[in-house]
Amino acid sequence: MPRSLKSVLFALVLLGLVGGSAAYVAAQKSVTLTVDGQAHEVRTYAGTVGDVLEEEGLQAQSHDVVLPDAASAVADGDTVVLNRARPLTLTVDGVQSEVYVTALSVDEALAQLGYRAEDLVVSASRSERLPLDGMELSITTPKPVTLVVDGQERVVTTTAATAGDLLAEQGIALGATDRTSMYPDQALLAHMRLQVFRVQVGEVVVPTPIDYRTVETEDPDAFEGDETVTQEGVEGEQVTTFRVTVTDGVETGREQLATTVTREPVDELVTVGTKQRPVSAGNKPSADGLNWAALATCESGGRPNAVSSSGTYRGMYQFSQATWNAVGGSGDPAAASADEQTYRAQLLYQRSGAGQWPHCGPRLFT
Repeated sequence: MPRSLKSVLFALVLLGLVGGSAAYVAAQKSVTLTVDGQAHEVRTYAGTVGDVLEEEGLQAQSHDVVLPDAASAVADGDTVVLNRARPLTLTVDGVQSEVYVTALSVDEALAQLGYRAEDLVVSASRSERLPLDGMELSITTPKPVTLVVDGQERVVTTTAATAGDLLAEQGIALGATDRTSMYPDQALLAHMRLQVFRVQVGEVVVPTPIDYRTVETEDPDAFEGDETVTQEGVEGEQVTTFRVTVTDGVETGREQLATTVTREPVDELVTVGTKQRPVSAGNKPSADGLNWAALATCESGGRPNAVSSSGTYRGMYQFSQATWNAVGGSGDPAAASADEQTYRAQLLYQRSGAGQWPHCGPRLFT
């Protein structure tokens, strides 16, 4: 090969090499990469945003934010942004959920989640940085709650997380037996109603009488129908102890604990006559010589159906209804036969004497 031709070929090869290097250098780009707010410049030959991230050892996850999107082409001078998502176990007023935020601090996370009120109670400092692997965060929002204590009802706005926290916040102390309408650790929600029931438990002793028995004994020397009390009956007494529950001033429960007899009853002793009464003609009782006709004439003119002007005293012997009943009569004395009226009058005399007829009684002995 002639020397001149070799020179030409060498020149062409050299030109190709220089041109290729220049083209390679010209294809390189300068890109600003911002990751979680931290920016730095990278030199890259990558054609897309995804390629740039891959070159930097970064892989976007499903909740991350990439701007522009990973498939977008990049040119010299472009900016690529990657905001990586942080998982949060978020509890708001006792309700838990799992969320993702791209915020770098607790305060930014609150803003992203829409909790911008200044009077929120947050479990972490607002300035605390969120770790990439996330954290647990609790938020308590101000809420109206109806509080009922000691007969007073009012609506309070509170950031207390639980019913117990609200009572502590309001300075409400519970006694050992007091109850509440919510469990102390129950989460508070807006418009809930929390009522405190003041409960007192004590013992009450209640006395009650014990009836006495009536014991009858036959007396063969007393006439039939005659009864004599030889020993008055006396009621006994027992006391019953109750456990009484009073809620807000109203008795709501009573449990019997024990019953004790404090005084035994005394039997009433009664003798009952069994001796047959002497009878007159007509098989009616006699008064052994007393002038019953004179008594009847004095009291009523001897009329069996006589009634006093007041209507109180009735019949031949002017019985009151109570006295008539006391000697075994039934119905209206003025409607009974003359014989029965005389018999009942004789019973009355045997029990109480002639004094039952203050004005006419002496006529019995005429």
